[in-house]
Order: sequence, then C-alpha cells, then structure tokens
Amino acid sequence: MPVGTQASVKSLTPDDVLLIGAEIILSNTYHLYLRPGVDLIREFGGLHSFMSWDRPILTDSGGFQGYSLSSLRKITPDGIFLSLI
Repeated sequence: MPVGTQASVKSLTPDDVLLIGAEIILSNTYHLYLRPGVDLIREFGGLHSFMSWDRPILTDSGGFQGYSLSSLRKITPDGIFLSLI
C-alpha cells in the first residue's frame, strides 16, 4: 500500500501507482487538513477526484499527531483540537 500522506505518492502518477499493482493508497487526514485544506478538496469534488484515484483510499485519522503534538492540543468531549503554528 503506497503512502500518499498529502494526497500524492511521491514521484509517481496515479497511473504509475496502478502499474506497480497498488489497489489502495494511504493518506493522512491531518496533513490534508493543513495542506491543501478542506475547501480545495471539496472544490475538486472530494478526495478521490483531487487525487485522480478511483480506487480505495485509507485515511489515517491524524490521531498520532493529536498525541505526538501534545503541546499544541486540547482534548475535550468533542474531540482533539490542535493549535496550528
């Protein structure tokens, strides 16, 4: 499973990813939230369109960042909130 943390697999096009036999790409919700951001992904019609990938995408929730960036976080019953630098 290739890693496309920020919606792309480094140095490969979506066609290249298919040629190596990948069936799914891993991405990271937290990193996508930071860049390019929700609004731009929404303008493209969603993550699949933004990535030009019509197969499954597994998105990490960003939970690791919520704990590893402890100095920037606030945990409430509604979720984990990170202060962006």
